[in-house]
Order: sequence, then structure tokens, then C-alpha cells
Amino acid sequence: MKVLFSPIGTTDPISTNRDGGLLHICRIYQPDKVYLYLSKEICGYHDKDDRYRKALELLGEELGWEFQVEVIRAEKMENVQIFDAFIDCFEKMLAEIREKDQPDEILVNVSSGTPAMKCSLQIISMLWQDVVAIQVATPIRESNKPQKEKGEYELDIQWECNEDRREDFEDRSMVSDAKRLLDRIKIENMHKYISVYDYEAAKMMMETLSKEPSEEFRNCLEMANARRRLDFRYMNANRKKFHLEHWFPIISDQEMKEFEYLLSMQVKMKKGQYADFIRDVTPIFYSFSEKALKKSCGLSFRDIGNKQESRRKQDSGRKQDRGAWMLDVDKLKAQGIQPDHWWIGRPVNISSNVILYIMKQKCTDQELLKLMKNIRTVEQEVRNLAAHEIVSVTRKWIKDCTGFEPEQIMDMLFDLAEYAGIAAARKNRDSYERMNEELRQMQWQASGMDLG
Repeated sequence: MKVLFSPIGTTDPISTNRDGGLLHICRIYQPDKVYLYLSKEICGYHDKDDRYRKALELLGEELGWEFQVEVIRAEKMENVQIFDAFIDCFEKMLAEIREKDQPDEILVNVSSGTPAMKCSLQIISMLWQDVVAIQVATPIRESNKPQKEKGEYELDIQWECNEDRREDFEDRSMVSDAKRLLDRIKIENMHKYISVYDYEAAKMMMETLSKEPSEEFRNCLEMANARRRLDFRYMNANRKKFHLEHWFPIISDQEMKEFEYLLSMQVKMKKGQYADFIRDVTPIFYSFSEKALKKSCGLSFRDIGNKQESRRKQDSGRKQDRGAWMLDVDKLKAQGIQPDHWWIGRPVNISSNVILYIMKQKCTDQELLKLMKNIRTVEQEVRNLAAHEIVSVTRKWIKDCTGFEPEQIMDMLFDLAEYAGIAAARKNRDSYERMNEELRQMQWQASGMDLG
């Protein structure tokens, strides 16, 4: 079933020897049922000569079609120029029509009535999937001129003179592409989501667009989402396939993981997710400390410890060693390192704190030592507290506990990355921003719109 909801304007049903908006839509689309919305002024004309229903009867006879007509009288609606008066009113009426008639499609006439009525129906058509806005161009392609004597209306004469009754009449109706405007609004929201690194929300918004975006954009947004999740399996499997190698300046396995982890920390910091940010310090500090020990002191974990009996787990057909490194006091002494007295006679994991203790004895690079001491202070003063106690982790709290702003902590980690051998880390800190800009600027084949 097809239903038409139509406000009535002063050029309905026929004006300047042509159909008004109501009659023309009915001529072209032949709805099963027509709801006529009459304001106080239009009620006066309807009561005088019933011109709107009679015109539909004449059209129905000519087309061999029966229009069911229902009149909605809004005699209290005097301020027809006020936009707010119609949005809620029309939505309620259309909801009732949907419930009552259960139509497959609801057409709304956005060419008749006041500008406030037309605008309200346009907006509703953007938001409701089963509401289609229909526009009707004026015969002279200009604004309609009200009839001089609206009260003296001779329907029979108007009908006989109506040129749209000819077989070669021009179809002046068109579907109003209001959903394109809604897509534009949604794309602006996607801009905002992408700017704050919320690619999952951008993806969800993309799925609500009326027109499909290009496959290229879908792939790029999925890749950004995978990157944010640190889904290295997806990134490595698809970056060449999607021609996105340039998004990833570091692709060596372990170095890529460490660099992308740093970028993920930086995103959390920018989003104000300070608890997650500070908890992430320990894994990356440990990883970089191992490399710094090797590079500055020439010592690997095998030189100072032993691998604990490992647990192995199957992962995609490969076995991964899950054992932890334990300190070996005898190996330490063999390297000329005096062990801490607490380490004697007890098992000790090789931690970033242990590495720093060793480097204080073996490393001659004072800048590196200072850097590692500062990061260890962060880990000791706030990371462990944030990981094990219920605290409110704020910028001020971090600064009060460590003496460092979150941005300074992030700077120190990027500095340590260079000591750890990831030379390209610092100069590519803006990798997410470059990726975001490319996402915003990418053209959409289906919609004809872009994100710029």
C-alpha cells in the first residue's frame, strides 16, 4: 500500500492551468490513500467548495483509479510559518498513519503548504527510512504566485483548462534527495569520530549512510580500526592488499609492534584515557630496556639469566615460547656485576627495575641512564598504583606523583625508542594524523561526496 501525506497550499489543486503539487503527485504516483492536512486558512476554502477532494475525484475518474481521501483539519494551526510547530506534529501523524495503514511506503508532498511545513517534512524524510519526499517543479520554474481570488474558485473551469491532462504533459515531480543532506551531516560526524581516533564509531555511522561508500574507503576504515586495536595479524595480512603500506613506516616484526604500541599509547593520552595510558608504560619500558641493555652494555638476557621452563601454546600452527627470564646471580658475577643482596637465594624475574640496576653499573651513557631512571619513576610512582588500586588518574595526579606531564612521559618513551634502535619512531609520531587526514580526504565513489 502507498500513502500520500500532503499539506495543502494556496496553489492547490490547480493553478496557472497546471496541477498543483497535490494533484501532480497523485497523477504520477497514484497513491492508494491520500491524507490532506489543512491549516485554518485552507479549511475555509475546503468548507466553501470541497475543491481538494473533488479534484482528486476528477483525477481518479480520468485515471481509472480510486483515491481514498482523509482530511486532517488543523484549525488551531494559525502560526503556519513557525518551524517548531510542525516537526513533532507531523511525526506523530505519520506514526499514526504507519500504525493504522501499515503502508509499504509513505510519500510526503514537500511542494505544497508553507515553508515551515515543507522543511519539516524534508527533515522527517531524512530520518525515516520509509518516508519519501516528493517535489513538484512549478510550470514556469519560478516561485508559485497565489491566486488573486482564492475564494472564487471554479473547479470545473480549472479542470477543463488544466494542460497536465494532455497525453504529452511534462512530469514535473522528482524524489527529493533529502537523504543526501543527512549523509552530509553523518559524514561530518564521521570527521569528528576519525579526528578523535574512534574508528569503530565512524564505521557504525558509515553503515547508516543511504548510499554505499566505496570499497576502498571501507577497507581503509577497517584498517584504521584494526590498527587502533593493535590487530597485527589483520594489518600484516591486508596492508599490501589494500595498498596501504605507506600508513606503516615501520614493518619489521618486533619493531612494528613496539612502534604501533607507542602510537596507541599516544592516542590514549590525547583522548584523556590516562589510567590506560599509564598502565601501558610497563610492557613497552620492559621491551625497550632489554634492547637498551644489549645496545649500551652488550648484554643479552642469556648473559645474566636463564629461561624459566616454558609453557608452549599452539598459535596458527606455530609454537611460541611463553617462559619468563629469571636472573642468574652467578652469571651476573661473571659479568662483573655486583648483585643486589635481595637477589641472593631467591628467584628473581628480570624486570625493567633489574635491568636499570645492572645498567647503573655497566652503562656509561649518562643521558640514557637519566632517561631510564625518569621512566622508572613513572612506573614506580603511578603505574603500579593505577594498576592495583582504585584511584582517579588525571593529568594533575600524574604530574603531582611524578613531576612529569603525560606529554613529557610520551616524549621520554619515544626518546628511549631511539636508544632501543627504532630510529624512525620519533619522526613518525604523527602517523595517525596523516592516516586520519587521508581518510577525511578520500572520495566516495557511490555518494559523490568526499570527506574534505
